[in-house]
Parts: sequence; C-alpha cells; structure tokens
Amino acid sequence: MKILVNSICKQGGRDYNQDFVAYDATDTDACLVVCDGLGSYMGSEIVSRLCASKIVETYRLVKETDGDRAFTPELSRAYIQTAHNYALGFKEQNPAIRASCTTVASVVTNLKQTVISHIGDTRAYLFRGGRMLFQTRDHSLARAAVDLGQIPLSGIRDHKDQNKLTRVLGSDYYIAPDCEIIAEPLIPGDGFVICTDGFWEYVYDEEMEADFAASSAPSEAITRMEARLLSRCGKRNDNYSAIIAMVVD
Repeated sequence: MKILVNSICKQGGRDYNQDFVAYDATDTDACLVVCDGLGSYMGSEIVSRLCASKIVETYRLVKETDGDRAFTPELSRAYIQTAHNYALGFKEQNPAIRASCTTVASVVTNLKQTVISHIGDTRAYLFRGGRMLFQTRDHSLARAAVDLGQIPLSGIRDHKDQNKLTRVLGSDYYIAPDCEIIAEPLIPGDGFVICTDGFWEYVYDEEMEADFAASSAPSEAITRMEARLLSRCGKRNDNYSAIIAMVVD
C-alpha cells in the first residue's frame, strides 16, 4: 500500500489568499495540514502560513528522531501547540498583526495509526469504500446551533453565524485541538479530504463521497470537486483550499 497526495489552494474572488496548505508525505506516512487565516484580522495570511509550515516542520523533525511516536495523539497536539507558540512569538515582534489568527486541520498517519486534529471550521473527512466515515465538528456558533437542535447540519452553510468561530489558533487564548484517533490500520480505498470553509461550503458531503468513489487518484478527485465549487460560487467567493489523500494498492 501507499499514500497518494494532491492539493489545491486558490485565491477565489478575494483580493489575496489567506489559506495555506503544507504536507510531508512518503509512500507509507504523511502529515497533511490546511490553515485558513481569519479575513477580518490583518496579517492572518502570515499566521496561516507560519502555522501550517511549522506543524509540518516539527512533524518531520520528530519522525526523523523518534519514529513511531510521530504518529501519536500526544505528538499531534504538540505539533499544533508548537505552531501556536511560534505564531505568538512572531506576532510579538510584529505588533501590527497582533490580532491575526487562523484555523487548522491536520491528518498524521503511518497507515497503522491515524490522528485527525482541528481547531476552527477547517474540516477533515475520512472516507472508506466511497463512504464518509468521519467528519470533524466545526468550532463555530453555527455548529453550536446544530448541537442545540436549532438548525440541521446541512443548514450550517447558510447560517448567519457560520464564520463566527469559538476556537482559533494563534490567538492569546489557546485551546487545544480536538483529536480523533483512528486506531485501526488504513486499507486501500481509504482517504482524506482536508479543506477550508471556502471549499466545503460549495462541495457537499454526499458529492465528496461520489467524487472520491469515482476517482482513481487525488488529482482527479480535486478536479471533480473544484468543478462543482466553480459552478456554484459567485465572483467574490472566499479563498478555497484542500488536500486530498488516497490509500492505494
């Protein structure tokens, strides 16, 4: 078995791109990271880049020195907290962007164990046999409305508080990421979509399932999903980014 990876990171209809994707992948292991800087805070495109890059850099260093520990939930949380601390240090030296922050979603796997971590509304999905097995829960007021039974899950996309987040990375108040541990080994046909809200807002869950099942490579799945996105979005659509990974024979 091996892991195939591809990614997309587009400006959309905005003046600049605050999304950033980073990954380190071999045939048998991967660290996949997507960040989305908050548009209303100056410099968030810098923080999203710093955090995504630092997570992958820290993962790579741990993997080189400590092998299998690189894929534990403790280390996955540590990668993200290291990125948070790094961003705070950078902002202290650059006070003009003091309020900047980002969301993050990451997948770390060695095929035997997988850890999915996230902060904010950048999502990670796990697919098996063309069906979605897992989806992260947004840290947003819209998701809170779902949990309270006020709206259905499908109503998040159109909710007035969809972009009001209850947890972010790089702010003064750090809350650790939620982590989902997939203890069973991955098998051929398994895969991940890690994406920003500018992506999942226009590509629905059932469509991800269909496109994933119909594609033999991540690049093909991305092409299918982006076509759906572009058929729906307006001229001023948000930045949109995704990493797609597939486990193949």
